[in-house]
Amino acid sequence: MTSNLRSFACGSARLGHRIQLALGAAAALAAISLSPGSAQAYVVTVGGVQYDVTTFTGSYDDKTSKFATAANGGVMPWWGSSTLASEFATQVGSGLGIINNPPGGPAFAYSNSYPFANTKMSNGTNTFDNSYLQMYPNNNGIPIVWAQATPVPGPLPLFGAALPLGFCSRLSRRSKRLRQGVTSRRA
Repeated sequence: MTSNLRSFACGSARLGHRIQLALGAAAALAAISLSPGSAQAYVVTVGGVQYDVTTFTGSYDDKTSKFATAANGGVMPWWGSSTLASEFATQVGSGLGIINNPPGGPAFAYSNSYPFANTKMSNGTNTFDNSYLQMYPNNNGIPIVWAQATPVPGPLPLFGAALPLGFCSRLSRRSKRLRQGVTSRRA
């Protein structure tokens, strides 16, 4: 009775093996899709955390909710820190292209002191301050390309899902050996 319950709970060893193979393939595809080379965003590592850095165009007034840290509902982990904004700008460099004028990558705004934004930018060679990107109301009609970032989720949850399946497979094999031992004693 107990071995029937184990077989029912974990499924057959063959089914468990197929599920493990399917999960392994899914994990491999996920790892490939999360690699920096195939992602739409530019992936950087700052402070030991990987971030997807993307851009948006507009003014502070159009998108005020973005200009804050994630803890405050925004998409700028460097908000409030000139040092962190500089580190992100240096990491990104010209990886997202030279898209703002003066020639530089996206603007990493770290404060909204009126009437100008305090930002860091990089042209791929140098990181520099740019306090001339006006945030209010729309930079005199000139669109500004701003950086935003979100942490990249780690792949560990994908691989951690295989643990229970491996346990079920071992339990199924053990159950099979026990059943074989019982039948050989009867004979």
